[in-house]
Parts: sequence; C-alpha cells; structure tokens
Amino acid sequence: MTGWASTQQIGTDGTVDSEQRVTLDRPVVECSDRGARELAFRYWAELQHSGRRLMSVREHAGGIDLRLLGFGPVLIALGPVETACSPASATARHSIRGGLLVRRSGGSIAFEQLVGEQVELRSTIDGFNPRRGPFYAVVQRRFHLALSRRYFRRLIGGDPP
Repeated sequence: MTGWASTQQIGTDGTVDSEQRVTLDRPVVECSDRGARELAFRYWAELQHSGRRLMSVREHAGGIDLRLLGFGPVLIALGPVETACSPASATARHSIRGGLLVRRSGGSIAFEQLVGEQVELRSTIDGFNPRRGPFYAVVQRRFHLALSRRYFRRLIGGDPP
C-alpha cells in the first residue's frame, strides 16, 4: 500500500479530528450512490472481521449501533448513511449520535473516494467527542488506525471482508 498518511488533531474542547488516506492509481468503487454505500458497507464488514466478532454492527432504520459481543450496550451509535457523489467522488457519512464511548453526540465518520490524476481513499472522523482518559489514546485510536489500514488493503486488493 503506497501513499498511506494519517493525521489527528484534538481540539481545545476535546473533540477529535482524524484522517487516514491512501493514494492509488485506479478507483475501487464507482462514483455513485451505490459506490459510496459500498465504501461504508465494506468498512463495517471489516470492523466485524478485524474485531473477531467481538464488535458487532447492527444496522436499523435509525442508523448503526456498534456493540460489544452483539448484545452488550451500544458503544457508538451512528445515524443512517448519507451519501454524496459526483463524477469524481463517492462519499458515505454517518453522524455520531452517542453511546458508551461518546462523551456527547456530534461529529461524523466518513468514507470517501476522490478520483483525479491519482485516486485517494479516505477514512475521516470529524468532531468526535470521545470519553476522555487513556481508553481513547490506548484503545480507540489504535484500533481505528489498524482498522483503516486493513479496510484500505481489502478495498485495493478486492478481497471480500
């Protein structure tokens, strides 16, 4: 995987902005609503696969709930997917609504493909309000970085999750 980059900023109010991106020479999905939804679907499938089913993704009419072991409390509650597309991009975004790992609702997680001279894939968290303390720094951030790398590798390689 080439062109891997990761940035993170923590605002004065404790909100986290984090972006992982990779560049490649060909698109991995079509720039359409379907392609945008596939970016999100593949990320959530990778989360379940990488988490060895310790984390479950429950989709419902109001969005997605990330749960521990499939039946535990909601760790992170997300709104329904919102997509945007153009001839040169496909984006899927979920608002962050709450959960055990969330200090207060707000922010979003997005998956995006931008097509230009090179293709860029992005996994972006904007305005996330995590519960403070070592859990975010030690567990959540590291897990998200590792998950993003696996997600990009599977998208690029075309492997099913």
